[in-house]
Amino acid sequence: MDTERTTKARGSKPTGDRRRHPVRKAVRNVGIVLDTAARVVFLGRDGVFKA
Repeated sequence: MDTERTTKARGSKPTGDRRRHPVRKAVRNVGIVLDTAARVVFLGRDGVFKA
């Protein structure tokens, strides 16, 4: 008898059913880069890289 349970998050779909949009991904990545650059400019390196 196998007692291991697997749980699936509600509303999640298997990876195969998810559509991949390369333009959406590129726009998101550019947004992340711009956000990081703005943090460095306004907060300095300590605002981004906390050691």
